[in-house]
Amino acid sequence: MAASPTWRNALCPGGPDAVRRPVAWLIAAVLALLNCVHIGTAAAQAPTALEVRSAYIEPAEGVYELNATLNFDLAEGARAAIREGVPLTLHLEIVVKRQRSYWVDESVATLDQYYELAYRALSERYLVRNLNSGEQASYATLDAALDAMRVISRLPILDQALVSRQSRHEISVRTNLDVRTMPDALRFVLFWSDDWRQRSEWYTWSPQL
Repeated sequence: MAASPTWRNALCPGGPDAVRRPVAWLIAAVLALLNCVHIGTAAAQAPTALEVRSAYIEPAEGVYELNATLNFDLAEGARAAIREGVPLTLHLEIVVKRQRSYWVDESVATLDQYYELAYRALSERYLVRNLNSGEQASYATLDAALDAMRVISRLPILDQALVSRQSRHEISVRTNLDVRTMPDALRFVLFWSDDWRQRSEWYTWSPQL
């Protein structure tokens, strides 16, 4: 009976603890690897942060027109909601100020511009509509429609008569994206929502008018 412990110690000189230590390290390594894979996958799926990448204005027929490029992407959940018929709304906030040296800047004009992207199941097309003017265009794919929304072209924002050539002006542009997946009635009643929203920082510059 005394030889049995000696035989086990010969195979495992460190005893049971020596067996458990390599197993524990192996489990820890596997968990760390899985965690890295999860983080990498989540980062790959994370949508690009919404931003106004560039903006400028040009004079045209008595007004100043805005041209801007937006940078954004949508989470897969938001894309799936759009494909199911939920509209995407893009809201542009535009503020024009006259800069003053010894007082707060004067507000010259503000504009809220809205665009909507919606899927039309009957025609199997994606419709992008300017909600202010009613102009619209349709696209065969969601990515093509999103590309169109990323470029703001020749949007009238300011009457040239409101601009003083002797003053310096500052223009700020900010944009918001909104995929509302819950009706307003339920949004009022419930405390939670699975809506998807993004808002950019202000993009500000002082143009030569």
